[in-house]
Amino acid sequence: MQEVITTKDRLMVAFGYLLPMIFPLSLLNIVITVVYWYVAPYQSPFFDHHMKENINAQISYQLYILVSFVLFFVFGLIGTSYPGAMPDVFQVMLPLATFGFIGIIALIILFWWVIFVIAIIASIAKKYFSFPLIIRFIR
Repeated sequence: MQEVITTKDRLMVAFGYLLPMIFPLSLLNIVITVVYWYVAPYQSPFFDHHMKENINAQISYQLYILVSFVLFFVFGLIGTSYPGAMPDVFQVMLPLATFGFIGIIALIILFWWVIFVIAIIASIAKKYFSFPLIIRFIR
């Protein structure tokens, strides 16, 4: 027996994906999505699958951004704290590495927006969507 996915299911899932895009604040968008998932008056396997994916994606991508920020600051502190202790090659590569981390953060944010738009389109098309490159915290 095939599951019936209603228009209400699709709209609720699409709205669930829009919430973090409307409120792009680090931890607040995760909390808002979890509250929406538990408070939503209508539950279905389609809705549950997409909300779990949504929350897992938000947590994963924010962890990736946090790791990039930490590495950015570690490289920055090493370069400014011990300029005489590092070889000249490393001092030249340090600005390139820090700009590389800024680029990585920008790519993660761009990827996050694009993948959420794809998830909205998939939910409207009645498709089960799985985010790439995420850690499954909620199964």
